[in-house]
Amino acid sequence: MAYLTASERRTAIVKAAARVIIRDGLAAATTRRIADEAGVNLAALHYSFDGKGEIYTAVDDMFRATTVGSRLVPTTGWTRQEIIRSLLERFQDLLHADRDVPIAQYELLLWALRNPDKAELARASYTTYISAFADELRHATDIAGSDATLLARYTIGAIDGIYMQNLATGATGVSAPELDAISSAIVGIIDSIHPPH
Repeated sequence: MAYLTASERRTAIVKAAARVIIRDGLAAATTRRIADEAGVNLAALHYSFDGKGEIYTAVDDMFRATTVGSRLVPTTGWTRQEIIRSLLERFQDLLHADRDVPIAQYELLLWALRNPDKAELARASYTTYISAFADELRHATDIAGSDATLLARYTIGAIDGIYMQNLATGATGVSAPELDAISSAIVGIIDSIHPPH
């Protein structure tokens, strides 16, 4: 393998770990498997990372950065419902692209929840999505009086539910009319909690 800087080696290890987790599952992502996949020896891996936990955290960070950075269309001037629908559709498209990626993300989330010293990772996962989606929603033409953070939280709840159902049942997603109905319902729920003024 060609010489890699410390930063390049870390990146190679994180990408290799992601491939192993996506392909074989979190339980299979031992440091030896990750090192083999990255083409580095175990000593180099342990020099770069302080164990599997640090690698898993870096993989989760990479997944979130990729997902949050996957904005497909500009949303400035859209209604709340249009932005929520686009978020639901974006995640449905990501699921279609590779169903093993969301499975890997959920495995990492459950791992973090089962490890008290990694609770911050689980919290950060949702905080990142909520913040990013709330920022998008603040561009809505009809946002006045609405809580963008609450809209984002409910949208993520819908995304999680749709994701899990699709993964469990092998479904290909929800139809356009269903996306319209779900996004409309989310806006309706928020407006019933905090009526716009």
